[in-house]
Amino acid sequence: MKKWLRTWLAGVRSGFPTAFSPYWHVLPLGRLKTFLAGYFFIGAAGGFAFDLLQLDASRLGGGFFWPVLVGIGAAAGRAAAIKRVRLVPLLLLLVLVAAWLGYWASHISLPLPAPVAVHRRVLFDAIGILVGIAFGARLLLLFAGTEGLASVRMQTELSLAHGIQATLVPTISFRNRSFELYGKSLPSTEMGGDLIDVIESDGGLVAYVADISGHGLPAGQLMGMLKTAMRLAVQFRQMPVAALESVDHVLPDLKQPEMFATLALLRFGGSSEAEYAVAGHPPILHYRHGSRDTTRLSMEQLPLGLISGGSYTSKRVVYSPRDLFLMVTDGITEVTNAKDEEFGLTRLQELLTRYATRALPEIWDLIMREVRQYGLQQDDQSLLLLRVLAPAIPPAT
Repeated sequence: MKKWLRTWLAGVRSGFPTAFSPYWHVLPLGRLKTFLAGYFFIGAAGGFAFDLLQLDASRLGGGFFWPVLVGIGAAAGRAAAIKRVRLVPLLLLLVLVAAWLGYWASHISLPLPAPVAVHRRVLFDAIGILVGIAFGARLLLLFAGTEGLASVRMQTELSLAHGIQATLVPTISFRNRSFELYGKSLPSTEMGGDLIDVIESDGGLVAYVADISGHGLPAGQLMGMLKTAMRLAVQFRQMPVAALESVDHVLPDLKQPEMFATLALLRFGGSSEAEYAVAGHPPILHYRHGSRDTTRLSMEQLPLGLISGGSYTSKRVVYSPRDLFLMVTDGITEVTNAKDEEFGLTRLQELLTRYATRALPEIWDLIMREVRQYGLQQDDQSLLLLRVLAPAIPPAT
């Protein structure tokens, strides 16, 4: 109960712009123009109500004296409370003096005749207006300080997540003498958990697709850690088994207990064999140009970070020029149709075989069009294509 009360009071304090609120205190007055204008008009409405209370007195300034005085007093008093607390007593004194002079000036003449019923009606309505303005303004500020702040935090997190997503998982469009790659990741929220990456090193190439469990900033943070760890592993030539075991050992201390990462990886060196590793991830599809068929490269291994100290292995596969490799996340294979049937790997294999000779961006678009027509996206969807352009080049000795 005490914790809830402290949270509520913190929200109330932030909603009411006083000199004790850090946000309002550091905000330049130039950026408070709209806010202070709102205070002026709220005060002016109160001034009109106060003018109604003096139905039998003469009107000052054509009836605008009280609205202008109260409006200026409210805006100036709020600005002083935010920026210059010491000026508040002085401003209050000036407003009171001006109000007293105005009241005196409007009552020096004889009272104006007004029917008793009208006077009572106006008196009741004017007091109601003043009370309504006071409570309405405070409740609006209270909303801004509680629900409004929560909404701002959420929008800030979404904006930050979108920036992280764009930085960590950009569209991959890569080509060198030996390989061509193209891939995209489509998050289901502002911050997804899929990662696609390609790294050149010592004339070789490493490409992988990973799927972080969960969404939002926690998944984005773990994604950044995984990408950093994989790139460091490539730099220190720890690919791929040592890299997976290193990441599996480090991740448990850097993540929430229920989080983990699945991964499929291809490494091309200076031979005609590619090394691959799959850890809890959908199989890699390998289209063989010579036989015009597509095979699956799969391995039964635990995801990364699920249980610390796991042991990982890799395998090798022979490849040739114009072969094509495809790596996806389960957000594509597990898309379901109206009959609750999954898109599946078999359908993906057929599409890869059918479109294997097309340009990589075109293949990506054709496959994803089929996926979208099959069912709605429920999870992050990532697809990375790699085509072999030329025979492997042995590393320089």
